[in-house]
Amino acid sequence: MTVWLRTPLVVENDADLIRVSRENPGYRFEREEDGTIVVSPTHTKDGAKSLAAAVQLFAYAKHAGGKAFDSSTGFAIGPKKRLYVPDASWVSASRIRTIEPEAAEKFWPLSPDVVIEVASNSDLFSDVVAKIERYIERGTRYAVAIDPRTREVVERGVAPSDLQLEFDAIIDA
Repeated sequence: MTVWLRTPLVVENDADLIRVSRENPGYRFEREEDGTIVVSPTHTKDGAKSLAAAVQLFAYAKHAGGKAFDSSTGFAIGPKKRLYVPDASWVSASRIRTIEPEAAEKFWPLSPDVVIEVASNSDLFSDVVAKIERYIERGTRYAVAIDPRTREVVERGVAPSDLQLEFDAIIDA
């Protein structure tokens, strides 16, 4: 698949990443610790699955507190420049309260408590599983990788006791 991006694609800081994202709508940009930029367009079917996951976390946040986020939200999860954009995520109210006011206006410097990643047709599922494992290494309590093609679900960490996810609803969205 050919992807044409507007230039310059120089990403030295968060402001550059935001600029590149604005100039190239329809693509998700993530940054690895070494500065590598990962571009992943969201296909229509995949967007519906990500939304289904985010809706479930939004419903959970309504009774558990905290905030749920969709696939357009970036988190600065590493000690270096890693910026990840999970398909769906949730951050507890207690962790939100720890964010400094200045940091709250940027990419939050934390790994969400709960992360859901849904593999798209262009993803290797093993890469998606490796990604949720990196979330766990960075402080996520519970991470899920879902492969709609095979209906495989891989869970890492421990889910909040009252979180009930309907994986079939995400897969079938």
